[in-house]
Amino acid sequence: MQIREGQLRLWGYLVVALMYYLFFMLEMFFTWHDEYMWLKTISITVLVTVAIWEPVRFMILQMRKRWRGLKLARKRVGMTLLVVIPYASLVGILRIYIEDHSNLWGVPVASVTNYSFMIGISVLFSLLQVAVYESIYLFGEWNKARIEAEELKKLNFQMQFDSLKGQIQPHFLFNTLNTLIGLMKMDIPRAIEFTEEMAHVYRYLLEANDRQLISLEEEMKFTNAYFFLLKTRYSEGLRMEVNSEAGMDNYQLPPLSLQLLIENAVKHNIITRDRPLFVRVDFQPAFKQVVVINNVQRKPQAFRSGLGLVHFRKKFELLHIAGVKILETETEFSVTVPLIKMSVYESSSYRG
Repeated sequence: MQIREGQLRLWGYLVVALMYYLFFMLEMFFTWHDEYMWLKTISITVLVTVAIWEPVRFMILQMRKRWRGLKLARKRVGMTLLVVIPYASLVGILRIYIEDHSNLWGVPVASVTNYSFMIGISVLFSLLQVAVYESIYLFGEWNKARIEAEELKKLNFQMQFDSLKGQIQPHFLFNTLNTLIGLMKMDIPRAIEFTEEMAHVYRYLLEANDRQLISLEEEMKFTNAYFFLLKTRYSEGLRMEVNSEAGMDNYQLPPLSLQLLIENAVKHNIITRDRPLFVRVDFQPAFKQVVVINNVQRKPQAFRSGLGLVHFRKKFELLHIAGVKILETETEFSVTVPLIKMSVYESSSYRG
């Protein structure tokens, strides 16, 4: 059950105030005899608890905004303690100082023992608050990550299944094998290359679910192999241009991303020698993205479920990778695929 912040703020404060009063204020009745003892002890409890609870809570939430997630828990807690402990110590010092200078109890209370005791109590309650807030937050993040991991795994299987299903449909297999038989009769070296690329494609498809991210260089090698099969079949009707592959090994993206976009373009557009389909892969390292663009020449009465692109977007969302853009005009269809710099991913809070 998820605990809301408002509930934790209210009930946490009440519990801390009650604990503070029972363990550290009731003893006053056995030390001093004062007709205003109830008022004094309750007032001190309320003021000290507010002075500890609200500012510490504010610090915790600010640190949480800056260092989110499970991977940054150690840094978040460390920075919180660096701020909270000195502040809690100050609260303890101020309590003794104010009580002594206001002569609240009728006797001097400023002593090393009392200062040390109050500092210790303030720090203790502050650490308890940090522990409670952080424990609840970490449990929520862990549960969220677990659910997202399960969704991502299902989505990976779905995309893998969809890709494999597309490659083993009877007409695709027939066309592929027919192409291979034709090459074997006319061009043995090219037939061997075709077989190797086909094996590469199917092996990659079967292994794609094992990794959440893969280097752009590896994805591009697979895309080239996949395009080789398509190019062999469509010949001059299909063309692909890659602006540059230098530096692709420094970036990552979810596997099957580029292949899905090329498959989508081939599936929904007319491809003939007279009306060729142009696909351009524009690698833009300066913007940490790669843009896949194709000209639009829709097949008449082509069924478009849109699930491929829905799964595509969802996969990036589950990996907390923002920046997917899909644009379509009368003449051009483009998808912007955000990339993750390897060094950035390894030191960030992206869930992997």
